[in-house]
Amino acid sequence: MKSVFVEEPVRAPVERIWRACTEVQGLCAWQADEIAGEVATGAELVLGWPSLNVAIDLRVERVEPMRRVVFSSDDSRLELIVAPGKVTIEHSADFDEDEREGTLSSWRLSLATLAHYLEHHDGRSRTVNWAVQRATTSLEDAHAFFTLSGAQSGWLTRNNGTDIGAVGSEVALDLAWGTPMTGRVLSHTPPRDLLLSWRETNQSLLALRTLPSHQAPNERLLVATWSTWDLPETAPTAANLQGALSRLARVLENRARA
Repeated sequence: MKSVFVEEPVRAPVERIWRACTEVQGLCAWQADEIAGEVATGAELVLGWPSLNVAIDLRVERVEPMRRVVFSSDDSRLELIVAPGKVTIEHSADFDEDEREGTLSSWRLSLATLAHYLEHHDGRSRTVNWAVQRATTSLEDAHAFFTLSGAQSGWLTRNNGTDIGAVGSEVALDLAWGTPMTGRVLSHTPPRDLLLSWRETNQSLLALRTLPSHQAPNERLLVATWSTWDLPETAPTAANLQGALSRLARVLENRARA
C-alpha cells in the first residue's frame, strides 16, 4: 500500500471542524455533492458525485469524538484527524503513481475547500455547478491553459492578465463574458488542480481540474466546478463557465492534432 498525507490549517474551533467532518450537511459543504448515511462506528456512508456518475461506499471503522474518524472502502483506508487549527488526512491504498498524485491533489483541494467553508460560510448549504469536457491533451498542456495568462486569453479571459501562482497569491482576471474575478489561490498542485476564491460572487470557489478518462488513450476530463453558498442567481455564470470549458476543449484538441 502507498499513503497520501495532507495537512490543512483551518481557522476555526475544533468543535466546528469536527461538525463539518462528521455531519452530512457539513461533509456536503466541502467533500461529496451528495451523501447518504451517517458517521457512526459500524455505519455506512455513500458519497456521490452525480455529474461524474461516481459514487463511493465507505464503512465507518472508528470514531473518536473531536479527534479522529477512520473509514474503509474495499482495499483502501482513510483516516481523518482533527486538531486545534488543522485537519490531517491519511489515505492508504494500492495506488499506481498517477492515482497517487491525483489523490494527493484532490485531497489538497478538498481540505482547502473545507477551510474556506468554515472561515466564510459555516452552516450554509453549498451548491456545486459542474462543467465537464473531454479532450485529447496532457496534464501539462491543460495546466498551462489554466494558469498562464497568455493561454487563458484563448478561452477564459478577455485579455492577458497575470499568471496564477502559488497558494496564497492574489488572482485578478477579466473573464471573457465581462465579469471581474479577484481572489486568492487556495490550492495549486501543478500540473493538476487549481482552486481559486472569487470575491465578487460572495466568496465562491472555482476549481479547474483534469481527471482521468477511460474513453480513449491520451484523453483527459477537463473539469470546472463552481461552489457557491447563498448566491441567488447562478445559472448565467454556470452557463458561461460551461461555454469557456468547451472553448478550452476545442483549443486543446486542435493542439493535439497539430
